[in-house]
Amino acid sequence: MGKDRSSLRYLLKRKYRVAHLPLVQDDLAAWFDEGFGQKLYECQQRCCQQGLRQIFGYRLAQVGISPRHSLLEDLQPSHKFILSRAHDDASCQCEFDALPLPSDTIDIVLLHHVLDFSSHPHRALIEAARLVTAGGHIVIIGFNPFSLFGFCKWPAVFWPGKAIWRHNSLRKGRVIDWLQLLGFQVSYGSLDCGKTKGGEYNRRENRLMTRYLSQSAFYMIVAKKMVTPLKPIKPRHWSPLKAGSLVGLKQVQVEKKCLQKKTLEQ
Repeated sequence: MGKDRSSLRYLLKRKYRVAHLPLVQDDLAAWFDEGFGQKLYECQQRCCQQGLRQIFGYRLAQVGISPRHSLLEDLQPSHKFILSRAHDDASCQCEFDALPLPSDTIDIVLLHHVLDFSSHPHRALIEAARLVTAGGHIVIIGFNPFSLFGFCKWPAVFWPGKAIWRHNSLRKGRVIDWLQLLGFQVSYGSLDCGKTKGGEYNRRENRLMTRYLSQSAFYMIVAKKMVTPLKPIKPRHWSPLKAGSLVGLKQVQVEKKCLQKKTLEQ
């Protein structure tokens, strides 16, 4: 009986484990190209255009699971590029927890479902936070586990050939706690990015899906890196010492020198 339980536990862990991204990256990109994934991607584009409209900077880096699904269009920064695990349409191919950029160089770092499909999400977040300059921003887009889409993950993971369901279930509050520990201040503005209107799409076969499944299917977090500037230490003005013991010590030293001179002359 124990062996059956251990084997069942092993199968469940293997089934719900995050898929190895290089093997499923093409499947994830194809999911964002059609159907519900495409509608979700379009909603994320609008959300970035609205939420990042008042954030200024010179360099913006998107770290994402699909390099050809860019969220950088119509954004303020002039120098924009994409980092990804795949080489197609990406400026650089790299690991999420080892980004080949120096620290404190990027004004805005946008993580597009990176924490969802990373085997070490906390390590990937630390690496992304390392790149952000003082006063810069980090933007995180992830699947909401407390939505209908997030609940569908658990039975849908047994559906063969769907790598989109094998992702981390990271609640928004947990990610915010990680950011605060890293010295970020989260913007708590009302961003209803995961909500779409059911009448927005005319196709009958997608109307039910976009109306119910897309309600808060993902969340967007905007956080600012808060760095306390170092205050220069002012020179302290020492008052003159009035210590009789020190004056006496100097006199003793003078008396010793006089005795040494007398002994030499004799």
